[in-house]
Amino acid sequence: MPMTKKELARYEEALTASALRTTGDVSPDVPPPAHSFDGALTKGWAIVGARSDYARVDVACSSSVYHAVGRTDQTTTQEPIWLYSTKLLALKALRRVLEKQAAAMLRRIDKQVEEETVHPTQCPANRS
Repeated sequence: MPMTKKELARYEEALTASALRTTGDVSPDVPPPAHSFDGALTKGWAIVGARSDYARVDVACSSSVYHAVGRTDQTTTQEPIWLYSTKLLALKALRRVLEKQAAAMLRRIDKQVEEETVHPTQCPANRS
């Protein structure tokens, strides 16, 4: 039997609450090639835009000198990068990056709450 709107809302609320958990650290496991004289490329998954509102994972490749994200047939950007062998690993790594960012933001708020608890700030009087 399908859930009612109220049940669906409660279920979604529970899933959202369960999102407040910690994922273990995940490191890239595909190194760039040692030498790319023959055009060798390693292929895998990379984290893109982790510091933006559009964080995602995408296919990528790397040579010993360059890399590309969003394609695996040729490189487009300087610097080799390590990649993730599976999309699952890349997604777990992205989640961990975002967890750390969210934790840092929450800690800044916690510090302000602690400061307000010790030294409450009075609201300035309205001026007419």
